[in-house]
Amino acid sequence: MKQSKNKKVIKRVSGYIFEHKFLFILTLSLAFIMTVLSVLVPSVIQKVLDQIFTQGLEESKILVNGILFIGVLFLSKEVLNCLRIRINNKLEQKVILRIRKALHDKLLDLPINFYDRRKSGDISSRVVEDVQNVERAILDGTEQGVIAILTLIGVTIMMFLQEPRLAALVFLPLPVLLVMAFRYSKVSKKNWKAVREASGDLNSLLVEDIQGNRLIHSFDLKNREKKRFLESSRELEARSLQAMYRWSIQGPSASFTSSLGILAVVGMGAYLLQTDPNFTNGQFFAFLLYTNMFYEPVRQLVSINNMIAAGKASGERVFEILDEEVSIKSPQHPARFPKEDHSIKFTNVTFAYDERQSIVKGLDFFLPSGSTTALVGPTGAGKSTIANLLLRYYDVEKGSVSIGDTDVRNLSLSSLRSNIGFVSQDPFLFDTTVEENLLLASPCSNENDIISSLKIASAWDFVQKLPDGLNTLIGERGVRLSMGEKQRLTLARAILK
Repeated sequence: MKQSKNKKVIKRVSGYIFEHKFLFILTLSLAFIMTVLSVLVPSVIQKVLDQIFTQGLEESKILVNGILFIGVLFLSKEVLNCLRIRINNKLEQKVILRIRKALHDKLLDLPINFYDRRKSGDISSRVVEDVQNVERAILDGTEQGVIAILTLIGVTIMMFLQEPRLAALVFLPLPVLLVMAFRYSKVSKKNWKAVREASGDLNSLLVEDIQGNRLIHSFDLKNREKKRFLESSRELEARSLQAMYRWSIQGPSASFTSSLGILAVVGMGAYLLQTDPNFTNGQFFAFLLYTNMFYEPVRQLVSINNMIAAGKASGERVFEILDEEVSIKSPQHPARFPKEDHSIKFTNVTFAYDERQSIVKGLDFFLPSGSTTALVGPTGAGKSTIANLLLRYYDVEKGSVSIGDTDVRNLSLSSLRSNIGFVSQDPFLFDTTVEENLLLASPCSNENDIISSLKIASAWDFVQKLPDGLNTLIGERGVRLSMGEKQRLTLARAILK
């Protein structure tokens, strides 16, 4: 089950990467050329050293020519690497944008009940941090993994061409390294997922403190919130340390194990220099370089394993939202919104926000078209619930809600909601101007329409007194306005609609 989940995350992220095949293939092609150039260097050094040892330094120009050639190889490799990094960064940002947009679009499509059971800080953490983590882990992991594998293949071929006996020694620590990587990967993703969840909880607490800042000051809750934030931060710290603790053992253990292979090559190489006349100093030096080049990508693959484990943990959190079912959506063949009969009818409606208790049960009432009705009752009686059901923020469990003779479930959501003006108990305004907030309800309205709606809502007098009138920026959630002013603006917006 876990393996299938891991494969699913990698496959789905790969789908976003392959939308930009040209950039991805170009990046891997540059990585391949860089690898070839890197693998050639020890062989060139061997030839330079062997000719110096056989012909002498003074009689041969091989040293100067060899150094120049090696310098050209290094320069070419780094130029290609610079180009590869730039292309990879471009690809990375395109993929991040694509996934993040898909996630944001899905969040806007999800019904209200999704947000009832989620923390806003955790959602923002998934959109911002988890998307970046999963993309970088999979894309960078794939690219670095390809470079490491190509290097291993190239170096292995060169080592066996140079000296098969030494090449065999290099492979001795490999099974141990593979077992270590496998055992680490089994627990790594679980640990990193716990880190991401703790990070989401911390973000949620931070968002809550920012949004409830006035309440915190008015009730003198600063010490309480400082304590909560410290506890949440310590939880994130503990989970992060737990995840990194295993890596702090894994990384050095892999390095030590690979160093045993290097020691074996040094010992055997020294022996061959004494006993095998065909084994040259140049070969020995080149082989030491190849040995180090072999173990470096092995260690890198172990590191990539950790990176991908963290990416998979973030990926599961991202795709959990992308896979969330949209329970309230428009019908495939929606009915037309009634043109004349706008009466509202609730027929035997039963609804509960959770399974514990129904808010309304067997509710029946009829509101004639053109009438004005006030719903009164104690807190929790279901007044706001009726508005929520009419707008299909939630669907009824039993019964039906109709406009005219049409069940609201048979109307498209855009048609239903565009024909209903709604003013929430908690007035919400965007961080833009007064005018732009009102035009959200009716983008084609002119200034006269806007002023007329403001006058009806008794808001025009205070809007005129604002520094820039209709063009005044009102801040996040309308923070620069009083509660009464915000309520009047939201009422004007509903009237304009």
